[in-house]
Amino acid sequence: MAVLPRRRIRGSPRTLIGGALRINRGTRHAQRYKAARAASGGPGEPVEAPYAPGPAPEPGAGPRAGVGGTAARKTFLPDDFVVPTLVAGPRFRIRPITVHDVVKDYAAVRPSLERLRERFGPDWGWPAEDFTFDQALIDIAWLQKEGQLRRSFSYAVTTPDEESQLGRIHIAPSDTPDADAVVVFWVRDDHDDPSLERELEDFVREWVVTTWPFSTVRLPGRDPSVVRRAARR
Repeated sequence: MAVLPRRRIRGSPRTLIGGALRINRGTRHAQRYKAARAASGGPGEPVEAPYAPGPAPEPGAGPRAGVGGTAARKTFLPDDFVVPTLVAGPRFRIRPITVHDVVKDYAAVRPSLERLRERFGPDWGWPAEDFTFDQALIDIAWLQKEGQLRRSFSYAVTTPDEESQLGRIHIAPSDTPDADAVVVFWVRDDHDDPSLERELEDFVREWVVTTWPFSTVRLPGRDPSVVRRAARR
């Protein structure tokens, strides 16, 4: 897996999984998300973003990711850290998700609704049973803004030619003192190669403690659930 030249992201998405996995249920992020939904004139009651760690274990824009407290956000990343913007390899590409990905992202979420709801629904309420394209667009816009603000980072995982989206990766600050960050990722259910998720997991476990400036990262729902940077000799 080759890491291509990177440039600083000017602004960043705000949630982890869905468009906004929230880190704490009932946080100001969730409230702002609801306000954004209401202001958009979207149908029905606003749906909470499902991405978040801490008391509410992980992030999502599949689930949405909200970030921890203000203090945690300020120290989440060093000011001079250059956020990765593209990782390319023979099996998949990873790059920041944007609203331009909504069609492919929605196509990845729809066949995976049952599994994603089982995994993220109890804590983040994402995705809703009546998950709509409009909701997906709001989620993705939320995630993109989070990244622009360097509060949390959400990536689309695509095929090498970017014709299809395979899943997502969400990185956000941890709300617990035992880790620097929390990472959530998923692969769509209708992908015909079950080994891809394992390959992605192996990559993510190494990537978040080598390319990123984290010493300890939690991966909720994964075993083992904590990955640490190797000690330097």
